[in-house]
Amino acid sequence: MTSLLETMAPYEMTGSWAVWPPSESYDRTSDISFPVGDLDGVLHARSIILGLNPGESSVERTPWQNFHTAPRHNDHFLAEAFRDTPHWGAYMTDLLTEVNSKSNTLDLSDKTIHRDVVVLVEQFQALGSADPLVIVIGKKTAKAFKEHEPVLAAALGLASVRWVAVPHYSAANGALHGNSPDKYRRLVLEALQDTDCLL
Repeated sequence: MTSLLETMAPYEMTGSWAVWPPSESYDRTSDISFPVGDLDGVLHARSIILGLNPGESSVERTPWQNFHTAPRHNDHFLAEAFRDTPHWGAYMTDLLTEVNSKSNTLDLSDKTIHRDVVVLVEQFQALGSADPLVIVIGKKTAKAFKEHEPVLAAALGLASVRWVAVPHYSAANGALHGNSPDKYRRLVLEALQDTDCLL
């Protein structure tokens, strides 16, 4: 039987999974690299975590590295937020394909997003999840996703896509999460509290 890791290998340079090396909690000093090892039974497609776009990396990208990079990207916030939740092991990807760390310069035109939704549909279909819960990270992602959700739903044969928005984990959103992984976790769990029964 083919593993999800093998199935999704065509997207390994942009996609990833909500799994990090084991830790009781995650902070700036934690190892947040993508764990190498047996992940059968851990990875799943019941929920899909969606960012806006891949940020620029100061190091050469390796497979499944997205969402598992240096502390300056605050990726340890994600590890802490999803630790010991039903979403640990979920597939992670971005709405847009443009690699850009400056979200205010992104091409958010309907044409671009519509084009990239096609790529997103391909990933959803490859995952084989009939009706996943999509966890959308940040207000910009949520706005763009909401506008294009009908396109995604139609392509997946659904009346609508189940989705929920959570705050962004970036340092730029520090006024909300106080640059605290623990506080960010609480905000995310609060946003997700009514969704776990839907998995």
